[in-house]
Amino acid sequence: MNNFIVRNVTGVIYGLIFWATYIYFPLCFSFLLAAVALASIVFEWKNFFKPDTLAFWLLLPVYPVLPFVLLIYMNQIAHLRILLFLLFVLAFSFDTGCYFIGKLFGRHKILPSVSPGKSWEGFIGGYIFACFGMWLVCWIHQCTGSIFILAAITLALSFALLFGDLFESKLKRLANIKDSGTLMPGHGGFLDRFDGILFATYFIFLFRNQLLQLLS
Repeated sequence: MNNFIVRNVTGVIYGLIFWATYIYFPLCFSFLLAAVALASIVFEWKNFFKPDTLAFWLLLPVYPVLPFVLLIYMNQIAHLRILLFLLFVLAFSFDTGCYFIGKLFGRHKILPSVSPGKSWEGFIGGYIFACFGMWLVCWIHQCTGSIFILAAITLALSFALLFGDLFESKLKRLANIKDSGTLMPGHGGFLDRFDGILFATYFIFLFRNQLLQLLS
C-alpha cells in the first residue's frame, strides 16, 4: 500500500512538472529532456550493460540517445511541438489503458518470458484509450484528418509503444534487474517511463510531414 501511495503521489507531481514545463516553458522543457537523457545515460544505462562491453556503445546511440535528441529537436521547432503533444498524450493514454484493462481482464499473455504482465487484452484496452487520446488532440487542434487514417496511426503508435516496453523489459531480463534505476521513487528509472516513447519517437519523426497534414 505504501508503494502504491508513493507511486501515485509522485506520479501526479512528475506529471504536473512535465506538462507545466512543456506548455509554459518550451526552452526549459528542452533542458528537462536533456537532463533526463543525461541521467539515463550516466546512472541507468550501465545497469543494462557494463561500460567496457561492445553492446554498451553499439546500442547507446540508437537507444536512448538519438530518440532524446529527436524529442529535443522537435520541441525547438514551433510547428513540430504538436507532434510531441500527440506522442505524450497517446503514450499516457495507452499506458493507462494497458494497466487498468490488463489488470482487470488480462488473460492472454503477449510474451510471458519477457514481460509477464503484458496481455493482449491490456493492449486492446491501451489502444482504445489511445484512440480517445487521439480524439482529444484532434478536438483541441480542430483536426480534419480521416478518422480511419487517424485510427490506423494510433494503432501503429500503440505497437511502437508496446515494442519499446517489451524491448526494455528484455534488456532488464538479460541484466537480471527489476528497474532501470531508482531516480523516480515508485516508478523505477527514467528509462522505465520513457521506454515506449523512445521507440515511438522514431515513428513520429519519420512520418512528421504526413502527421502534420492530418493534424492541420
